[in-house]
Amino acid sequence: MTLTAREIEGATTHVIPSGPFARLGRWSGHRRRWVIVAWIVMFAVLAPLALRLSGRLSQGGFEIAGSTSQHANHVISTKFTDEFPANMTLVLTSPTLAPSDPAFQAVVAKTAAAAKQAGGSVVGGVVTPVQNPQLAYPAAHTALIQIGLTQGIDQVLAHTKPIINAATAQSTPAVHVGATSGPAIFSDFNSVNTHDLARSETVQIPLILLVLVLFFGSLWAAGIPVVVTVVGLATTLGALWFVAGVMSLSIYVQNVVPLIGIGVGVDYSLFIVNRYRDELREGFAPLDAVAITVGRAGKAIFFSGLTVAMALAGMLAVGVPIFTGFAVGTIAVVVLMVAASLTLTPAILVSLDQRVFRADVVASARRMLGRPVRHQTNDDGDFGFWGRWASGVMRHPWTVIIVVTVILLVLASPVLVMKTGSSGVTALPPSMPSRIAAAQLVAAAGPGAEDPISIVIDGSGPVSSATVAKVSTRVAADPQVSAVSPRVAYSTDGTAALVTVYPKSNEDTAGSQDLAGRIADVYGPQAAGAGPEHIYVGGAASGNRDFTAAVAGRLPFVIGLVMVLTFIVLTILFRSLLLPLKAVVMTLLSVLAAYGVMVAVFQWGWADGLLGFTHLGHVTNWVPAFLFSVLFGLSMDYEVFLLSRVREYRERGGTDTESVAFGLARTGRIITTAALLMIIVFLSFLTNRLIPLKELSLGLAVAIFIDATLVRLLLVPAFMRLAGKWNWWLPRPLERIIPVIEE
Repeated sequence: MTLTAREIEGATTHVIPSGPFARLGRWSGHRRRWVIVAWIVMFAVLAPLALRLSGRLSQGGFEIAGSTSQHANHVISTKFTDEFPANMTLVLTSPTLAPSDPAFQAVVAKTAAAAKQAGGSVVGGVVTPVQNPQLAYPAAHTALIQIGLTQGIDQVLAHTKPIINAATAQSTPAVHVGATSGPAIFSDFNSVNTHDLARSETVQIPLILLVLVLFFGSLWAAGIPVVVTVVGLATTLGALWFVAGVMSLSIYVQNVVPLIGIGVGVDYSLFIVNRYRDELREGFAPLDAVAITVGRAGKAIFFSGLTVAMALAGMLAVGVPIFTGFAVGTIAVVVLMVAASLTLTPAILVSLDQRVFRADVVASARRMLGRPVRHQTNDDGDFGFWGRWASGVMRHPWTVIIVVTVILLVLASPVLVMKTGSSGVTALPPSMPSRIAAAQLVAAAGPGAEDPISIVIDGSGPVSSATVAKVSTRVAADPQVSAVSPRVAYSTDGTAALVTVYPKSNEDTAGSQDLAGRIADVYGPQAAGAGPEHIYVGGAASGNRDFTAAVAGRLPFVIGLVMVLTFIVLTILFRSLLLPLKAVVMTLLSVLAAYGVMVAVFQWGWADGLLGFTHLGHVTNWVPAFLFSVLFGLSMDYEVFLLSRVREYRERGGTDTESVAFGLARTGRIITTAALLMIIVFLSFLTNRLIPLKELSLGLAVAIFIDATLVRLLLVPAFMRLAGKWNWWLPRPLERIIPVIEE
């Protein structure tokens, strides 16, 4: 049966809801001046703080409580007065001079003095080849200067640039000075991130505005979602300035919050503006139209935001500081975007009255080009394309389900071999100074010299020299070890010893991390035996291993928690068991398909030249868990809006088949537009040169594309056609328990 607009429209009635959401919409429209002023005041107060947020963000958040690396760091910081919380390495290289040449030594001396002076009290110690001859590498025409810093990386970052600038300013035509290791690398991360974030935002805003103008025709209507999103995002980032003062928020927060905030903010406001336009065309006055809009579309937005927040809350279950910060930041921006969409957007719409849709620039442009003007109808295109699409899908439901499921499973299949790992200096662009200096250091001293592994032997009494010798001997025999330093450092009270191990690969490789694991799990216990000493393994390789293992171990729990929370919220909204179960399973397929594409690109290296990076052979360890929570939330946006429309018309007398067709016809165009806007946002962040952010951006864009096309426009209507009345089945005991949410 071919469904027409009139047949389905005849099965519905248009009433003005009177529930809490409709009352909120009417109140926002009636008190529009106060609402707008309140948001302007919040924006004026918090926007300046948003610009200062980066100064409060942390480079850390990756340490795992109770891990061997955490114990090692604690012992080093408390018992070794000669060891510093952070260190930076200056690398001096020459094409012709050896470190012993007077001209080379003069540059070393000037560089050390300049770094000490620039850092002031932050620089606790400067070691040159004069104090430690092992820092000179004559064959490589290279010498190192070790800068010991008296504060941790988060605290010294404000002082890092002056130290680096003062040191590199001592370069001569014969000797080049560079800086690498922790603070220098993080400083370059900040520089790249800040620059690329600004560039992506300058790209995405014009593109978003263009799509909105093409969708609405009116510049006024197109500008409203952009304005509301900017206000909501700025207030969120400003509020996070206060949060960052009491808890650690990762430097990546300034990327992920705009990434999520712009996506949901534009989408939510778009849905409000579009529904308001529909109600005006039905002949309702602005206040009545906005009441209907917030009552129905606003209710869907509220539950969509609640679903997104529940999914993002799953990151709290990871139990790692960086994920806690991500959860707090992203939940905050979703909450504020929902609030802005349900209050500020209606207030602006009523303030503009009918003018909001009058200046149709698209129609004017078509007239100038001599093209006929396309008139919108009350039925969103009179069910032309989307009505035929819905009918076609529901005529062949089994074919659609089988073909789409096979496509999704093929895309997801690389997940079976997904490897996760860390991304250190190699995540930076090759042209960054700290990466260049790291390569020079590795060329001179070997891969492990960049960030060696630390073995800490800790006891209640004097450390046994036999234990130190045993662990050194066993570790030195490992094929992954380049060398074990003959110099053993002892704490001032003699109760702890520190052995330095140089692996044959960098700290972000599986080889070095596996070596750290063997030391912690095999060599250390063998050497300590039943004695009183405890052996801990520190260094970046050990920390990366602990972080990867912790996240991988907790990912199944996060997945399960997010799926359960999402199921509960959707069950309350739709008063159904089958629809939430279907939504959870289909969204899981979308996420797994996105994972598969990430493996192909970032692990196998497909299209890495096209995307401007060199693949590392793994997916960054924190990305899959974060991506799952985000995607599970965002994917539900379209599910909620589609099924809300389906349910709305079913409750007004439409059959199951008619309601599905009507819901898809009414939401197909806007879901496609909303997905396009989100994809623009995500792909704009793909221009970021940091590999973890490229992974995040591509994964989000692919998943939203799959979800808005293969899942929502194909799988969902096909499944609902087969399920029929069972779509809305809810056991009687649950009917009595679950509250009815009024519009």
